[in-house]
Amino acid sequence: MKNINNIIKSIVILSGIAMLLSCENSIKEVQSITNNEKAPERSGKDVEFIFTDSTRIKYRAFAVEFIEVKTEDAEYQDFPKGGKITSYDDDGTVAGQIEANYAKHFTSDQLWELRNKVVAISDDGKTINTELMYWDQGKGLIYSDQYVRITTDDGQVLEGIGFSSDDKMNKITLKKVTGEVYLNDETEQ
Repeated sequence: MKNINNIIKSIVILSGIAMLLSCENSIKEVQSITNNEKAPERSGKDVEFIFTDSTRIKYRAFAVEFIEVKTEDAEYQDFPKGGKITSYDDDGTVAGQIEANYAKHFTSDQLWELRNKVVAISDDGKTINTELMYWDQGKGLIYSDQYVRITTDDGQVLEGIGFSSDDKMNKITLKKVTGEVYLNDETEQ
């Protein structure tokens, strides 16, 4: 005979018909199925997020797919199919944008992890290409320890392993640099 503690039975009366329902799952099995820690808090497809400060739009994020996860150990937003983030100056003009095929936003740390075909474009035309980039919103920094290719608005290309920069890409420090740099000769002859 089965243990009565492992069997849940209930009788439902519908229109005069009695139905007997039973479940033979153990309490541990039921808890593992209904465990809310692994379920996303929110999710969506083709979403747009607007981040503001004092009613001014600071950032807009577009994503094909969005999953928000909250567990005891972590809280983050996952963008498994990538997306695009556009930042704005105080006057509303575009300050720059970053696109990636995968992104993860650690909300409490204000840190973005961007992966797979990451392209960052500044308002003055500089483009950074890499496979991994971090954007620390709190510190206003973007950085990577991976291969990076920087193209300036006049077509110069610099390559290196790792870089760091302010998030407006005005002060870029490139590590292990290779490439050609063209300098203007301003001496009088």
